[in-house]
Amino acid sequence: MSDVRSVSAVVASFEADDSDGVLAALSGLSDEVRAGTWEALRRRLCAVPGPEQRQGLTAQAWSERVRTRAVLALAVGPVDVVRRVGSFVFLHPPASDIDRVLTSRTPEWRQAFTEATLRAEAAETEVGLFGPIWWDIWRRLRHLELAGVLQPDSTSGDYLVLMVRGLLFSDSITGAIRADPDLAERSVWSLFEPSPGVQKALLGSERYWNPANTWRVALVRLALAGVLDRQRLAAAAAAAADDARMGRNHRSWYRRIPQLLADPRLLPQEADQGPPPPGNQLRRPT
Repeated sequence: MSDVRSVSAVVASFEADDSDGVLAALSGLSDEVRAGTWEALRRRLCAVPGPEQRQGLTAQAWSERVRTRAVLALAVGPVDVVRRVGSFVFLHPPASDIDRVLTSRTPEWRQAFTEATLRAEAAETEVGLFGPIWWDIWRRLRHLELAGVLQPDSTSGDYLVLMVRGLLFSDSITGAIRADPDLAERSVWSLFEPSPGVQKALLGSERYWNPANTWRVALVRLALAGVLDRQRLAAAAAAAADDARMGRNHRSWYRRIPQLLADPRLLPQEADQGPPPPGNQLRRPT
């Protein structure tokens, strides 16, 4: 009977758009209550909000409604909640909310959630439609990783795809890696291992209209600046270019890196005046 009352109390917080009430109840939520609440609210949590749901609400009231929905979905949802409900569940609320909710889940749930979330985001095929949102997704997930809330495998294909997409839509791939030196120490070198999704993401960066901010150019510039070991980069690229496990186009992408290292004059010139491009965007048809 107490579980029924607990479920009813959480549902009441949801219906009142009371995210603080949801957060306050976290410590007392058993697995049974979480499962019961998810079943009670699953349809409403998974429904795509329409304009009619926003009618009559101020911007602040709407933001609080979305925050409550996101916090509750993370608090009671299954490990694949991002696939079911959407990326906003870990993007919209403040980072402190997300940290608090996720740390209330069991370590086993968090590990499965991490893998399911990376898989769902990496499987997204409409890369250009997300645009700069990839940078937001990457920064939030990276924050959770550095805070110890989530412990992703930083060499996994899904993780690397999100890193490639996220930094591609930052103002500067080289700047983002300089600001996060651990990436240069570990994850960057996993880009040279065969993983079709990773290679597809790397080639995809060449389709964007700012040729000075592609991953291949960024890796070369980082090596020339001493952030990456130049000889190691050349050797890794040469090995990848000869790796028969990769597709021909993928091997060609790596083969170009030693050429650029040997003759940096081949690198596209960065703009020396005017504002930088506002993040990478898909090429517009002429």
